[in-house]
Amino acid sequence: MGLIELSINNRLSIVISTALILFAGWYAFQNMPRFEDPEFIIRSAKIFTQYPGGSPVEVAREVSEPLETALQQLHEIKTIRAKSSAGISEITLEVKFEFTKTRAELESFWAKLRNKLRDAEHTLPQEALTPVVKDDFGEIYGLSYFISGDDYSPTELRAYARQLQKELLQVKNVARVQLLGEQDEAIFVEIPAEKRAVLGVTLQKLYDILAQQNSVVEAGSVVIGDQRLVIDPSGAIDSVDAIKNLLVSTAGDGKIIYLKDIANIYRDYKTPAHKIIRYQGKQAIALGVAAEVGENIVVIGEAVNQKLASSLSRRPLGMDVSEYYHQGKVVEASVQRFFLNVAAALTIVLLSLLVFMGRYPALIMSIVLLLTVAATFATMQLLGIPIHRVSLGALILALGMMVDNAVVVVEAIFTGLIEGIDEEKSKLSIVRDVVVEARWPLLAATLVGVIAFAPIGFAPGQTAEYAGDLFWVVTISLLFSWLFAVTITPLACYYLFPNGVILGKKQRKSVILSTYKQLVCWVLARRWKVVAFVSLLFFLSVFSLQFISKGFFPQSTTPQMVVDYWLPEGTRIERTQQDMLEIEAFVLGLEGVNAVQTIIGGGGVRYMLTYTPQSSNSAYGQLLVRVDDYRTIDRMLDEVREFIEEQFPEGQANTSRFVIGPGGRAKVEAKFSGPDPRVLRRLANEAKAIILADGGALSIKDDWGPPVSVVEPVYSEIRGRRAGVSRKDLAEALANYYSGRWVGEYREGADLIAIISRMPESKTASINDIKNIQVLSAVSGKMVPIAQVTDGFRTIWRDGNIRSEDRMFTMKVQAEPYSGQLASMLLQRISKKIEKIDLPNGYQFAWGGEADISRQANRELMSTIPLALLAMVLVVVFLFGKLRQPLIVWLVVPLGVSGVVFGLLVTGVALEYIGMIGFISLSGLLIQNAIILVDRIDIEIARGKPRLDAIVDSAVSRFRPVVLGSLTTALSVIPLFFDVFFQSMAVVIFFGLSFGTVLTLFVVPALYTVFMKVSLKEVGNARH
Repeated sequence: MGLIELSINNRLSIVISTALILFAGWYAFQNMPRFEDPEFIIRSAKIFTQYPGGSPVEVAREVSEPLETALQQLHEIKTIRAKSSAGISEITLEVKFEFTKTRAELESFWAKLRNKLRDAEHTLPQEALTPVVKDDFGEIYGLSYFISGDDYSPTELRAYARQLQKELLQVKNVARVQLLGEQDEAIFVEIPAEKRAVLGVTLQKLYDILAQQNSVVEAGSVVIGDQRLVIDPSGAIDSVDAIKNLLVSTAGDGKIIYLKDIANIYRDYKTPAHKIIRYQGKQAIALGVAAEVGENIVVIGEAVNQKLASSLSRRPLGMDVSEYYHQGKVVEASVQRFFLNVAAALTIVLLSLLVFMGRYPALIMSIVLLLTVAATFATMQLLGIPIHRVSLGALILALGMMVDNAVVVVEAIFTGLIEGIDEEKSKLSIVRDVVVEARWPLLAATLVGVIAFAPIGFAPGQTAEYAGDLFWVVTISLLFSWLFAVTITPLACYYLFPNGVILGKKQRKSVILSTYKQLVCWVLARRWKVVAFVSLLFFLSVFSLQFISKGFFPQSTTPQMVVDYWLPEGTRIERTQQDMLEIEAFVLGLEGVNAVQTIIGGGGVRYMLTYTPQSSNSAYGQLLVRVDDYRTIDRMLDEVREFIEEQFPEGQANTSRFVIGPGGRAKVEAKFSGPDPRVLRRLANEAKAIILADGGALSIKDDWGPPVSVVEPVYSEIRGRRAGVSRKDLAEALANYYSGRWVGEYREGADLIAIISRMPESKTASINDIKNIQVLSAVSGKMVPIAQVTDGFRTIWRDGNIRSEDRMFTMKVQAEPYSGQLASMLLQRISKKIEKIDLPNGYQFAWGGEADISRQANRELMSTIPLALLAMVLVVVFLFGKLRQPLIVWLVVPLGVSGVVFGLLVTGVALEYIGMIGFISLSGLLIQNAIILVDRIDIEIARGKPRLDAIVDSAVSRFRPVVLGSLTTALSVIPLFFDVFFQSMAVVIFFGLSFGTVLTLFVVPALYTVFMKVSLKEVGNARH
């Protein structure tokens, strides 16, 4: 008993199975996780190592270099980049994809990394602190809020922010809650120089008293009866008054000296601030909420909203909690937008079926399409594929392809029922014969279509990881479409189609088919000319490829823009804040701006996957701006840039939009590497001059920044030894005067507040006061004027940052194209000139930025294409069991190039990474059509029909399935034209498939006659 007979005899089982599939699809859709973008693992970490007092050169040689040497022994590491600044080494490393494909593997590597760093600590200077690893840069705080209040101090804001942090951590599936922009407090102890003499103890002894008084120490325990009681001495510092009343000395006359007698003690905020956060022009604290990995951000966002609403009654009056970014709402809106596109694509497909096939076939297709979509959603949930930009786009793309198999089966049954009237075949036998005849060719065609998308599914690297779900969703849907095409579809045809007599009466002679048949005969009579013409068209299209625009990932349509602002390295944060406040006021006054967050001193909370926060830097500021309409962003970017250029000539700014997908580097980046920083700066200046002369670039800079000035007290070793003052004593005296010295901690609840000793003059100290500084002699215990241990002062210039990549000094020249222009066009204009820069021996040049990321992503994609092509070839060869038929099938692949090139040139859309994927998958779609046609020709010939008749009749019989399958696929991608991420792919598939299908319908018959040496005389008597 065959499958069709089995289905007919078990109709109830089929109905129940169909209902279960529909329910499973609905349930999966309701409960699947939802994200804005696909989750991909950020395989990078930063290692911070403090080296107090070290110059950038000393940090590079004594800290960064030893750590880089140790890290290079880990074969999992792909790239090591080091930034050496005054007093701190910052190493950024990227891990190879093949060793950390899962989060568990990555966590395992972080443990291995920390062990390696512990082993390398002995190679660092004694003064260097323990390296700190930050491996949580991949954490996305998708719910971003700001806490502000006009009448509240930073301390009060922080207190409420921490209370809210605790409450939000109680929400189910909330992983972390981060606070940023808290202003740290300290207890300041200022001892005037004239009062130090009455101490009776040295300053160091005083510092020891402050540090030890509040230490947590064990005092043991004592047995009393059956109990052991803990002994805990009192006397710990528990208030500012306790610090003031700290006993520091007893005079010779018995007088007791308290700290308040010789020092001014008060509580204040640390200066300078580490990072300053503002929202809507007010001082604020940023609060970010991160969800557990894989959880539904929409559900979590709603739960967080409820928690915030319930906490409103406990919020201090006048304090605001403002929402800046809510990924749950963005995802929900994005999903709704995509499903409108899905509905549009579905409507287009069904209308096409209704117009070209009639109501019965259209009804059957609707049932099969609905089942396929439901089964796809259910399987996606089982495999852990969430709903996001890529998976929904893949579903839209697959909608048209889902009906291809069913169209062939329905058309064959439809035709078979009409032709079966004369042959007196039963309805069941006709349906069964069609399924038996079509199932394996359709499976082969489906597998070819699936394999065409395989390179993106199996390519290594982060870019393919981002778009990889495209392959899996298409694969799931196409395999289900084949399964239902050979099971549900014929069963539905059996029950829903009228008998052949009725269909035969309704069937009219098609003018389109008659015209097509005449054209095929005309083409076959001129087959060599047709083949020559198509070949010429192909080579012309290949030549025209150089004129199309090329890109990587498109700019996002999220209604946000970014303003980055840099002052010279070493600029104090107060000066940066002054400039940022003016820029902030200007941006807030722009029409269409509805929210502005200002971050001074570094980057903000990572609230989106495509936002990469900058490292801490007092000379850096950033505005993250939310606007009403993303289409106004380009205009705003130009306005903000021009304002900054006019008002702040010392600063350097970059205004930009977010980009979809991985990336984050400068658009155009020229990298120079070599041993001498001075030579690198000369080379970089030459490159910057070339880019500046082009006139088509913005934000032209290098990543080292300009040299900075440094005040250098010239320490005299001879005079210093005489006075008992070492170079370390001199440095500590300078630091204590200008910055103060940490001497202990004051515990207040869960907070540890630093106790800092400093001179009363520190708050207003200037460089002119340096000559008046007193240095404590370790030998005499007396204060020595700084002039007695120095040979004067001088100002020197040095690099504020020294950067290296894989242990080689590397300077990167960076630039951005004007708004609305592609980086590839700018690169094309300047590349040859920069590449001609004469490099000294031992120096290297390479392109970085978007070009490097794109090249790497394409290289990863291309690494899997040969295997995919081989698999596709083998499928076709195994299907036909011959070589000439597969060769004919594969020769249709170049036919789509003409349409692709034409479409890209006409629309002006760039060929981006996602378009490259579409270009590869297009070959599978064209091969599917060719398989259907060639297989039918072989069947007709095998039945004894003259070969030329078989070619013509097969082409006519497959005309409607091929055209309808391609038409539904091409039309279904129309909604993707309006999505910036899939626009490039939509153009490639729409034009490539349309042109390719038209050519396939004529070229395949011509190629078949050529390769099989079919004579024009091989026709039946009647036709002859």
